[in-house]
Amino acid sequence: MTPDVYDEDPPSLWGREQVELSVYARRIGLRDLGPGDPAERLRALHRAHVGAIPFDNLDLVADVPVGLGPAEILRKLSGPRGGCCHEHNLLFGCVLEHLGYGVDRIAARVRLGGEGPRPRTHMALRVRQGPHTWLCDVGFGVRGFLEPLPLHNGATSHQHGQTFRIRALSPPSWSVEVHQEDHWTALYDFTLEPRPPVDFVVAHHFLATHPRSMLRRAPLLQLTTPETRLHLRGLDLLEIQAGERHTRRMTRTSLEADLARFGIRLSPDRLIDLTRRLFPLPGEGEETP
Repeated sequence: MTPDVYDEDPPSLWGREQVELSVYARRIGLRDLGPGDPAERLRALHRAHVGAIPFDNLDLVADVPVGLGPAEILRKLSGPRGGCCHEHNLLFGCVLEHLGYGVDRIAARVRLGGEGPRPRTHMALRVRQGPHTWLCDVGFGVRGFLEPLPLHNGATSHQHGQTFRIRALSPPSWSVEVHQEDHWTALYDFTLEPRPPVDFVVAHHFLATHPRSMLRRAPLLQLTTPETRLHLRGLDLLEIQAGERHTRRMTRTSLEADLARFGIRLSPDRLIDLTRRLFPLPGEGEETP
């Protein structure tokens, strides 16, 4: 009897079947993604992802198209490269679904202490396992958290010198905040409504192409481990280690080595192009951020 093609599992909504777990595990440095305590395994995955794969907007700065297919994202982030929030969290969500977690992709308005209306351009993840629910976000970048946050009102989490809090606002809105300088600063506001893929396609198109998108203006790189937080904004490199802050200006000659500190290696052509954009010589017509 001829097998019925409809007996095969249909493609999932978010394409988790396109993600090879063995490739992902090698990239984040974990040998075993298998069974274990769901909460501890989720914490380990979140920590490993944030500590291995940087936030990286260099493609958007260079006007290089960025696709959101799971297989394409995995190829890029295994590059070794990093990506922006949609790339990180789309990939992480597919991995978690492979491992049996319930995952909702939710949309957020980035605050970083700012006021006024903001578009819902950020993606975060509501992750469910049994009676437990967490907020996961491996792609926020600046001041992002290393480990999942329990998703209930007033929950706090102390992580390597920083304290985060989940707060319920006027229904249906929530906020995730970080404590700094004796007050709470909102990182972003969100709702728990699951969003379909098309919403993030539109948000990503704005971030990648709109002239006012902050991700197109200048390099934004971030890599966070329990020991060190590296952050590059424009040409200013900040390193925080053991509570001490060290800053310096990136130069034309230090660019390649500085990118390597984030685990980023570019092809020779891409490195030359980025060098010309950031450090234009007379007559090249680019402005230094």
